[in-house]
Amino acid sequence: MPKVSVILPVYNCEKYIRESIESVLNQTFEDFELLIIDDCSTDSTVAIIENFDDSRINLIRKEKNTGLIYSLNYAVSIAKGEYIARMDGDDICLPQRFEKQLKFLEQNPNIILCGSAIQIINENTILRHPLFHEEIIIKLCFTTSFCHPSVMGKTAVFKENLYDIKYKHAEDYDLWTRLAFKGELANLEEVLLLYRSHEEQVSQANNVHQTTVGYSSQFRMFESIINFENDIYKKMHIAFKKQDHYTIDDFKKSLILFNLLQKGNVKKKIYDNKLFNNQLKKIRLNFLKNYFRTERIQIKLFLSYCKMIKIEDFIKLIKYRFKK
Repeated sequence: MPKVSVILPVYNCEKYIRESIESVLNQTFEDFELLIIDDCSTDSTVAIIENFDDSRINLIRKEKNTGLIYSLNYAVSIAKGEYIARMDGDDICLPQRFEKQLKFLEQNPNIILCGSAIQIINENTILRHPLFHEEIIIKLCFTTSFCHPSVMGKTAVFKENLYDIKYKHAEDYDLWTRLAFKGELANLEEVLLLYRSHEEQVSQANNVHQTTVGYSSQFRMFESIINFENDIYKKMHIAFKKQDHYTIDDFKKSLILFNLLQKGNVKKKIYDNKLFNNQLKKIRLNFLKNYFRTERIQIKLFLSYCKMIKIEDFIKLIKYRFKK
């Protein structure tokens, strides 16, 4: 049995798939199977894959195009390794990625999932998520805490917690919010993946839908740590449950929740206040930038929020808004 099962779903990846597969096959850690699930590609993706002569490759060609989530779940169901590593057909693994992630997971058996920092291909941009479990949980209240194709985790955990088809285009965020309370999560500070950002990506093409379905995952995290005991919390809870898409009202409620979280209204002490406040400070401005860029915010709402933030953050926000 291989130690690691590498899951690589593909669909029309002819431009990048050769380099992606080569980066997997050239890993310093060699005891893995590479499960490539082709979702009925119409270009030369399959022909390129079939040119590789490596017994570790297992190419499965689906009879019908059913989408990424079905490909991921099928790959998880047939994975033989003790660990699963995710990979995408347009990204590049650095040579020691599997070796370093596997070593980290085996030295820390309490950790069920491990990601890494990534570098954007053809840019100097390096993206890092929080390293430790407590910080990761905090960030998951607002956005994802992992780069999906960078993760490696325990196969048993993936098999018990499959990707949910209801969260199309945000299936990874949904999964992380479920796993957050199944075991400890972590990221390695080192860049182990080169990530390609381009207009053809599914995530780029479905940005609005990602935000919409991701909202439910965000609420799951709030629900897990907010104390909904008094009437105000109960009303918020009901209002959140009724929402089925992102609206200006959702934004208002998020601002209220930010304020509540800062005041320490949490169910249980899963992190200290200083850690939470520091992490929240990092997240808040970027979170708001996205909304000011995509939503028409009423003056009354904007002014009400200004009362919640420090003057330096307010100045940064004003400068950003008028640049746009």
